[in-house]
Amino acid sequence: MKCIVPKNSDVLFLVKRWDHHTPSGGYNLLAQSMGGTVVNRANNEGFSNRAARFFRRRFMPPTNLLVDYNERDWFAELNVLVKANINRSSMVHVLYGDEQLDTLLRWRRLLPCPLVATFHLPTDRDYVKARFEGPQKNLLRRIDAAIVVSKSQLPDFRRWLGPDRVVYIPHGIDTQLFSPQSQKLNDGVIRLVSVGEHMRDFEALHCIMDECRILKLNVVFDVVVPRSIHAYFFGCTNVRLHAEITEKQLIDLYHKADALLLPVTDATANNAVLESMACGTPIISTAIGGIPDYVDETAGWLFPKGDVKNIVELIIAGSADPSIFHSKRVGTRIKSLEFDWQQIVSKLRSVYMSIRNNTPFD
Repeated sequence: MKCIVPKNSDVLFLVKRWDHHTPSGGYNLLAQSMGGTVVNRANNEGFSNRAARFFRRRFMPPTNLLVDYNERDWFAELNVLVKANINRSSMVHVLYGDEQLDTLLRWRRLLPCPLVATFHLPTDRDYVKARFEGPQKNLLRRIDAAIVVSKSQLPDFRRWLGPDRVVYIPHGIDTQLFSPQSQKLNDGVIRLVSVGEHMRDFEALHCIMDECRILKLNVVFDVVVPRSIHAYFFGCTNVRLHAEITEKQLIDLYHKADALLLPVTDATANNAVLESMACGTPIISTAIGGIPDYVDETAGWLFPKGDVKNIVELIIAGSADPSIFHSKRVGTRIKSLEFDWQQIVSKLRSVYMSIRNNTPFD
């Protein structure tokens, strides 16, 4: 059998960008790293979007099982369908199958090439299960391959789609932009940075801050969250709140921090974890979902969900001996190189090749 190797430029990507992601830290960077053709969801409110809203609401079935799907996503899917036929694309890859994949499934017969989708949400979410086990069950089987970004997603996706059509490929990170600085600030203050709001365990985080304040530890928490979350940290005198900062300012916070403190309620891949690791800043997080796929003992410490006591004990030990944190900086950076985008692109091209040649994934 002749082995067909799809060219990067022949792959058509349907891309979505989230406002809370850094310009260089989101999954949309995969398309840029691959060098394929990109179709983005339009962000402007123009005539085409108003027309798309009218026609979608009039003629298309409801898509309430998808997160944040609207007429702009529908219009982007139609755009992909047209471009794939005009450009004779070798592959269509939907980067957020959770939030932007509907019409391509309904009109799958018009797509002239294999369809791949990456899924990011934990499979134990009710609306994720409802989609794969309910109204869209048969539609979703029209995907040629599903890529998941954590091993915790594998059992359910293999049950839903079949074990031969699901593969784990990690999320990536730009390890050149997100990189360590030459020397860590050493002024006797322990700095812990916490970034983001999605599936964060703010209750545990607040308790950790309170315990450190009560114990009068020389610890400062830099918390980067939207302004709407700031009120939750009212009364936390050891916290500095940040919002709407630049990517450069965020990287500076990673550099100055002794660790990223990120207790979560659930997770698959996590941008803040990857960004921090690439900057050489070790991770304090939760052993749940996909976090253990990215963070091992060389890159940080993982604790059970809601575990405040042991995290506080680690901070106490690190306050007495900062080398506990500093000793993991080199290992953290080395671990992050496994997730450099070029490594991820290599894995993905292997999957594309397997799909085109109808051979098992490696």
